[in-house]
Amino acid sequence: MATRNLLSGPITLSEAKAKGFNVIHQLEYPHLQRAFFQRLESQSHLIRNLIAHHLGVDAANCDVSPPDYWRHGSFNVCVPACVDAPDPEHPKFVMIRFPLPYRVGEATRPGNADEKLRCEAATYAWLQENCPSVPIPHLYGVGLSTGQQWTHVSHLPWWSRLLHGIQRRFWTLLGYPGPTSYIPHPSSAPTSLGLGYLVIETIADTEGRMLSSSWDEKREDDRLQRNLQRGLARILLSFAAVPLPRIGAFRLDDAGYIHLDNRPLSTELIMKENEDLPLNVSLDRTYDRVDDFVLAQLDAFSNRLLHQPNTVPNDLDGRFEMAGLLAARAIFPHMLRRDLRSGPFVYTLTDLHRSNIIVDDDWNIVRIIDLEFACSWPIEFQQPPYWLGGQCADEIDRTSFSPCLNRFIQILEAQEELLDTRTPEKLSSIMRDAWANETFWLSLAMGDPMVFSTIFWYRILPYRLHLTIDHTTDFTLLATLWGSPDILQKKLQDHDQYLRQLDNIFEDEVDVSKSHM
Repeated sequence: MATRNLLSGPITLSEAKAKGFNVIHQLEYPHLQRAFFQRLESQSHLIRNLIAHHLGVDAANCDVSPPDYWRHGSFNVCVPACVDAPDPEHPKFVMIRFPLPYRVGEATRPGNADEKLRCEAATYAWLQENCPSVPIPHLYGVGLSTGQQWTHVSHLPWWSRLLHGIQRRFWTLLGYPGPTSYIPHPSSAPTSLGLGYLVIETIADTEGRMLSSSWDEKREDDRLQRNLQRGLARILLSFAAVPLPRIGAFRLDDAGYIHLDNRPLSTELIMKENEDLPLNVSLDRTYDRVDDFVLAQLDAFSNRLLHQPNTVPNDLDGRFEMAGLLAARAIFPHMLRRDLRSGPFVYTLTDLHRSNIIVDDDWNIVRIIDLEFACSWPIEFQQPPYWLGGQCADEIDRTSFSPCLNRFIQILEAQEELLDTRTPEKLSSIMRDAWANETFWLSLAMGDPMVFSTIFWYRILPYRLHLTIDHTTDFTLLATLWGSPDILQKKLQDHDQYLRQLDNIFEDEVDVSKSHM
């Protein structure tokens, strides 16, 4: 049986046709990855200079690891480096992390990688200043593809630190936000890599490991779960203690100040822009009301349905998706609490999966990593991770998740009492209301268009409107109100053409993922 290669491994034709994502687009990733990694390897001397620049050491004391030691996820590659500096205060090991241009939409939306880096660096700076109890790695420095660079003040000469302290005190006395700890710091050495990056602290295996590495084996351990959930509760409470004025993402500006004026980045937004889908979300688009944000998310889902070639495999599925998008526009705004529609908003880790949590052997949280998609979100969307129940987002139901949610809220309440949080309304109370009002499911549905319709029709509608659907339900009217029958026919034609393209790719003797080697 013929197979082709994705980054996740081999895939057969029948598997490719069953996937909800655009397999044809993702078949290009392996050769793009090879080309990008070869580029990085050929410029290891420049990478060494970048690390030395931000740490304030001689480049001869930096040793960049070969590709066998690199680690990559969905959107970044981490290149470890060893620093052999005489000063014991300098870190021994660091990593430099590059956004993967073929995954973040750099070809279709030039500047996406730099936008992502500005927002992530701003998140580090904001958390260090406002939520110091949240355990995150130390960010030594950041650079953009344009050549702009910032370094943490603690790694600069004493006169830079002194001037920075004076500036902060001056602006504080005037009642204005001061500069962050990241100071513009252009390099005089040749560093023309043409790529953006972050230089970050390395978390040693002796300190902790990814939660995902022990989750399947130990997730039924009650003691470990309590330790984990206690740590998660403290993090959420730290965020909730700092109300924010709008929905969006922080951005680090050229002078080293941060502003909450960037669009709320998400994995879905970046992935769809990477496929050149017209989501029409400008860089400076923020939201002052929750309902506006929810409707904008539904607009993005609609654009995906219209422009991704394989979203409508048959007539019934097409009407099912279209009807759900129309009905959600009418129902979702009424599911939101009126008193919270204009805030407060709170910082949220929108990509908090198990591989982004570093824990010790007792599942105490050591670090939270990969902060690239953290945003200011509605406080009603501040929920415990759905994966605590051990199921996928479109598999969980009330019966299975309710005990898990109740347990987390009880832990959260205990932490609220312990920390003596003084907010207008406790986060635990907002979570209970979100579960009772179905807002929990709304926020879950808004996170992924692949699970949206399942959650809407089978989790929200039966309880919100006491309606159930089965094989006899006719979605024609709602689907027609969303879009004309011509749109549905066009989408069916798109899907047929997509399947023919897959047939041709798998029949070709040359694997497209290897054709550029």
